[in-house]
Amino acid sequence: MPAAHGSRLIRNVLCQHLPTIERAEGVFVWDDEGNRYLDGSSGAVVTGLGHADPVVLAAMAEQAGKVTFTHRGAFTSRPAELLADRLAELTGMAGVWLVGSGSEAVEASLQFALQYWREIGEPGRSRFLSHRHGYHGGTLGALSLSGHARRDNAEALVHDFLGLLAPWPYRYGAGRGDAEFTADLLAAAERAIVAAGDTLAGVVVEAVGGATGSVVVPPAGYLPGLERLCRDAGVLLIVDEVLTGLGRTGTALAVDHWGVRPDIVALGKGLGAGYTPIAASLLNERVLDAIAAGSGTIRHGHTYAGNPLSAAVALAVLRRTDELGLYAAARRAGERVRAGLADLAARHRLIGEVRGIGLLWALELVTDLEARRTDTPPGVLSSRMVAAATAHGLLVYPSTGGINDAVTLAPPLTISDDEIDLALGALDSALTDVEAALAVQPAAV
Repeated sequence: MPAAHGSRLIRNVLCQHLPTIERAEGVFVWDDEGNRYLDGSSGAVVTGLGHADPVVLAAMAEQAGKVTFTHRGAFTSRPAELLADRLAELTGMAGVWLVGSGSEAVEASLQFALQYWREIGEPGRSRFLSHRHGYHGGTLGALSLSGHARRDNAEALVHDFLGLLAPWPYRYGAGRGDAEFTADLLAAAERAIVAAGDTLAGVVVEAVGGATGSVVVPPAGYLPGLERLCRDAGVLLIVDEVLTGLGRTGTALAVDHWGVRPDIVALGKGLGAGYTPIAASLLNERVLDAIAAGSGTIRHGHTYAGNPLSAAVALAVLRRTDELGLYAAARRAGERVRAGLADLAARHRLIGEVRGIGLLWALELVTDLEARRTDTPPGVLSSRMVAAATAHGLLVYPSTGGINDAVTLAPPLTISDDEIDLALGALDSALTDVEAALAVQPAAV
């Protein structure tokens, strides 16, 4: 018999009815009732290459016919070696540690940082600083870095690493220009670094804020300034690029926009692009050389890390991304999305802000435009927008941090101009529906 909640499959919302996906191709997915949806958020900002790419599927089948698994302690594999070489070439990092998910990549990054300090004789450096409104994953170390609603259930087990104000001008700028706001953020960060003293191992931040607030793009001087503070204090800068890495913002890493060179980088979603579970932690020479000169041993790992099948698929994703010129495509398509969202904002009072970079964009949703707030609990308005967009055949992704209402538009990097226009039209209709239900007056044009 089915469980009391209606299904033996445990879902995030136990009694929620979800459509059953039947197939997917390009930027579209179909359910088993024949309804078509434009994948306007690449799932959870994952399917950057689109669905059912024939080249990637062929590489998957070819590798499956050879070998699908070996433990990294017994063998290496050609796909894993080539993938590591390509990632190092793309990012300028010195070493690549393969894992299975973005949360694992963040956990590995923390463990690499802790091992680095032990290797050089400073084992007391065991704390980290991160943004009070960020998201780094669902494991305990990652949740310790995350100011997100998902932290609540694990509060007794996680560390309190949340020492930095998020670089979010719309919410926290308080009328300051970017230069003044950045200076204040960095002054506060410097105070937090100094206060942590010789217990501080590193500062961990998202290049662009993701799930908590939806696409929080930092002011231009913030990440370079934070890098400078870390260098001055001698601590590690660890950047979470799980959401943004490998083309989503139009560059290999989002930090490339600001010329920042982290000590450790976590990659995830875009690496497997939805074709396989795979992620990575990347180390620079400073960290890797210290371990090599010390114990020469990595003291953590996962069973499926670096398996030949996932490595071969990820390598095909990177090759296909190059062949299709998707970094440049993300920048071009992003401009069209930006212009379209700006037009929607001029006509819909439900939109408080349009923000984004590359092909990663968000609409901040408000019911009071001047006060920048909603009259419903956080998450309610986002859920309504997701439902309305889905009814019009568009999938968008809500903010989930429990602090605001926003939806993310981040379609596959392969999206065409006509498909962008289709997505914008569906968003327009969804906004109209939600505004009508809330009796929100349209903006004066």
